[in-house]
Amino acid sequence: MNDTLRVPLAPAAWSIALHATLAGLLFFGLNLAEREPEQVILPIDAVVVDDALLQAAGQRRRDDERAAAQRQERVAQEMARRREEELQAQEAEQQERAEAEARVAAERRERAEADSRRKAAEEARRKEEQAAQAKAAAEKKRLAQEARERDAREAELRSRLAEEEARAGAGFQSLKASYVRAIQAHVEQRWYEPPGVAQGLSCTIVVRQIPGGEVVGMKFGACNGNAAVRQSIETAVRNASPLPPPPEPSLFEREVELVFTPKEARSR
Repeated sequence: MNDTLRVPLAPAAWSIALHATLAGLLFFGLNLAEREPEQVILPIDAVVVDDALLQAAGQRRRDDERAAAQRQERVAQEMARRREEELQAQEAEQQERAEAEARVAAERRERAEADSRRKAAEEARRKEEQAAQAKAAAEKKRLAQEARERDAREAELRSRLAEEEARAGAGFQSLKASYVRAIQAHVEQRWYEPPGVAQGLSCTIVVRQIPGGEVVGMKFGACNGNAAVRQSIETAVRNASPLPPPPEPSLFEREVELVFTPKEARSR
């Protein structure tokens, strides 16, 4: 009988059995009250059944509470796991968005740097072209200037050659001699010989003039006269400025050599 009562029962069966037992006890109690009191000895098996039922009910309750706690714990763990997955998903999404933004920013920087390099290269190329054009223009100008200078030198050389050829002619030399004699006579007209000039006096002086005949300097060459003679010649040259012009411009000489001798020696 004990083995039969200890078979696991459903909660409803336990409740029905417990109520039936209590009802039976109450029924027997009422019948015994109408009879003469006599000692009642409860069956030991009934106590065993009641204890087993109570223990089973308590165990079942504890099992139910434990199962409920376990379910709640599993639900909490599941919620925590889902929350963790959501947080990880959010972090992954944020990380992916940050990486995407970083890539976009890097691409923009690369495009900006590439554009800057391209513009710098174009500017450098433009400056190189301008420098090359300026250099070519300067070189062309230099060559043109050199050509003009060369042409001018050649023209001047031809002119000098022609002038020298002309001067080499007898007519030119004759005109030049006449021009020097005219200057000599012009200066001698203003020379006042100092007293006591020796008969063998001979003083050479080189007179420097500019176009127009103005005297700008003089220097003595060979001269056997004293200081008074030299001073009188210098005074005569200064008083003779400006000197007579040449009959032709090509006869002009910046330096003219004059030779002074006494009047008596010139009149012979």
